[in-house]
Amino acid sequence: MPQSRGRFHSAQWILRVARRLRDYRDTILGWLREVLFPLRIRHVAGPRRLQANSSHVVVVCLVRDGRAYIEEFLRHYREIGVKHVVFLDNGSSDGTVETASRLGATVLRTQAPYKHYKVITKRYLIRRFGRRNWVLCVDIDELFDYPLRHKIPLNRLIAYLEAKGFTAMAAQMLDLFPADSLSKPTEEPWRTEHRYYDCGPVEHMDYTEYFSGKNVSSNPNVKALVGGVRQARFGVRALLTKHPLVYPPSGIKYINSHLVEGAVVADVTGVLLHYKYVGDFLTYFRRIVQEESFWKGSSAQVDYLRAIEADETFSLFGASARELRMIGQLVDEGFLYMSQEFVHYAGVPIQTLPEQA
Repeated sequence: MPQSRGRFHSAQWILRVARRLRDYRDTILGWLREVLFPLRIRHVAGPRRLQANSSHVVVVCLVRDGRAYIEEFLRHYREIGVKHVVFLDNGSSDGTVETASRLGATVLRTQAPYKHYKVITKRYLIRRFGRRNWVLCVDIDELFDYPLRHKIPLNRLIAYLEAKGFTAMAAQMLDLFPADSLSKPTEEPWRTEHRYYDCGPVEHMDYTEYFSGKNVSSNPNVKALVGGVRQARFGVRALLTKHPLVYPPSGIKYINSHLVEGAVVADVTGVLLHYKYVGDFLTYFRRIVQEESFWKGSSAQVDYLRAIEADETFSLFGASARELRMIGQLVDEGFLYMSQEFVHYAGVPIQTLPEQA
């Protein structure tokens, strides 16, 4: 028995050492990938250097085969006041690069495999294009917006954030979908069809506790949201909270698309209008499932595919679906939050918020 116990403890010790060596190897490999990554970037089109200061916002986006989104993406961000948009293409073959170049965006290209470089690529974009200004890091299917934009244009939003000492603004992801089956091809313009949402079962969790105190939350009413329509229809418990708008000169550390560290988070939340089901999205899902390039080996995408492919009439449009007419309705429903100070800054009387937000 003592000998068996000794062999067991020896085996445990060997496993612990093996795990530590593997972790050490992965840390060194990750560091080398990040240091050498700029050598894998090629400039394709648009300005190499952007004229931006602390009052400006530069949109950065890692994209692959996003041609269906490009025109609406650029139209939206230019409409809200963004002057510079940078795409880092990751191996598109559908005309994404040509379309973005023709429409005046800055376009870079890399062949680095997404599975190993998805965080490194975004961190590179934020660092390179956020030396003196704010950066809005979004996916190609995400359109950022915020409450009272008609009263507070983007430059005034930035002025508010800076005056209050905030260095990041959280945003909640909201899936937009059509009234028809998801398998039905989307006609142009797709944003007109994909105008319905369903918050589904959303958990409002304490921000500081959920993110383990990595950032300073300026208001306890800013929450981390989990769940939504994907949990209701696909059984996927998704984290809806991201930190897309950041001020890199403050020393913020980008961890992943949902998490940053060292931020002072604003007392107003934005929304990422998430158009996940546009174009040939099923082919996209199949590819990332095959590549296992998303979180937990693309397990969520496996669930999406299983549900949609099992029923060609599958739809997210249910009894509780609503049409998104204005961002203010998301405030009324408790999905977004804005403080009274933000409302006062906008010059909007509190009692008029349901109609004016």
